[in-house]
Amino acid sequence: MATHWTRTALFTGHKAGVYGLRPGIEPWAFLSAGGDGIVTRWDRRMADHGEQVAGAPKAIWALYFDTARGLLLMGDSEGGLRMAHLGAGEARHIVAHQRGILHIVPLGTDRIVCSGGDGSISVWRLPGLELERQVPLSDGKVRGMALDRDASLLAVTALDGRVLLLETDHFNTLHALDAHANGASSACWHPAKPVLITGGRDGHLRFWRSDEGYRALHAVPAHRANIYTIAFSPDGQWCATASRDKSIQLWDANTFDPLQRLDARSGGHTYSVNTLLWTGDGQLLSGSDDRTVRAWSPA
Repeated sequence: MATHWTRTALFTGHKAGVYGLRPGIEPWAFLSAGGDGIVTRWDRRMADHGEQVAGAPKAIWALYFDTARGLLLMGDSEGGLRMAHLGAGEARHIVAHQRGILHIVPLGTDRIVCSGGDGSISVWRLPGLELERQVPLSDGKVRGMALDRDASLLAVTALDGRVLLLETDHFNTLHALDAHANGASSACWHPAKPVLITGGRDGHLRFWRSDEGYRALHAVPAHRANIYTIAFSPDGQWCATASRDKSIQLWDANTFDPLQRLDARSGGHTYSVNTLLWTGDGQLLSGSDDRTVRAWSPA
């Protein structure tokens, strides 16, 4: 895997950091959301060709787009959950958490789960946005979430350093892993192995064997600061991690050998990298506190 990745496009226009990236309906479209309270729809074929499709009076920290229904869900910095049809006027607003919403994950086709700065998760039914349950998990914020392949387990990362494994019927905690001493922030299930991967403020990736009671396998020093996102490419060949240290690290998804670091010297971001999105054709998009989205492709 000697492939070299280069920056192929730059998308500017946000007036604050970019915290959310989601695919659009068309294969060339994607959505971004940020601290300016704006959701922008972009055309990957035309750099900087973006249009505002939704907005909020607060910073948007979490974004999810239900492409089948055209429903846009936005979690804001004060715990508000907003729902709107793409490009169709004012959003419905619900106070879902006492502090900011940090992540939104779909649970099948008719539910979503939000993680909050108040240490709880909330589960909502679609399309009516009806609260199913609110589950307190920690005294500190809970941030990253990842659903396993059969949608039966939800991994939730907490500021107290734990990674909690919840069943998705009643959201009882089945396992609690003492994962990252300074706080856990991201999680992802390996697409081809019985392994859960977590990232934290210690800058390490930690690997847990899910078919052996979440036995700790090993840890990899991946970044110099908090790891915000872990994301596998659609073909399962690559994994990318994004960090507050202003860089993206590319990994061989099978061996987790480091392949390439994308930072300012390689045309990358100049501030914290907050979010990643792999497109269907294998391009990598990254959003940052430098207010830009950058596209990366193999040379």
